Amino acid sequence: MRPRVILVDDQAMVLECLSVLLGSEFEVVGAFTDGATALAAARELQPDVVALELELPTLGGLDLLRALQTSSPCRAVVVTRHADPQWAHSALAAGARGYVLKDASPEELVAGVRTVAAGGSHVSPAIEALLKGTSETAPRRRGGNLLTTRQREILVRVASGMAGKEIAGDLGIALKTVEFHKARISQQLGLRSRAAMTRYALEHGLAPLRKRD
Repeated sequence: MRPRVILVDDQAMVLECLSVLLGSEFEVVGAFTDGATALAAARELQPDVVALELELPTLGGLDLLRALQTSSPCRAVVVTRHADPQWAHSALAAGARGYVLKDASPEELVAGVRTVAAGGSHVSPAIEALLKGTSETAPRRRGGNLLTTRQREILVRVASGMAGKEIAGDLGIALKTVEFHKARISQQLGLRSRAAMTRYALEHGLAPLRKRD
């Protein structure tokens, strides 16, 4: 009986590619573009493996990993574009059994999922090397690397005391986009207030901007 796999990625094209790559060896029982729907499906379908990206709408990848630990017996493999050891460390700490980069070979992807499905673990060699070179006691400011470029741009402006409309005007984006990214920052980092975001920005070397007169 082939291992049953659920795929989660915010891009439909990526889901199609993963389905083709994994379909010859695994039974793909679901493919979802957001974390909350994927979590509900995992609880219902009880797959052997969930392969997921880290940046997802409605429920971020790290939160999805944590939720899977308590609600489903499946094992999780992160399949991501984030070649950053801090992302990998956070994902593995949240319960991932595998971490495969999207620029890995198809053979590595299949082998990684196979290993995790069998109860083992797999980390892309490039990330494994970076993890070995990253001390657990690295300065806390490295945690800022968990954010995307746009999230860092918004966080430093929040820390500068700018309101949502000001941030939107300064960056030339919609207010809804600003609020979406603020919600993602809050979700990913557990920062529930402006004061918490400001403190995090300062602690991680994300210096606030000087507001223009």
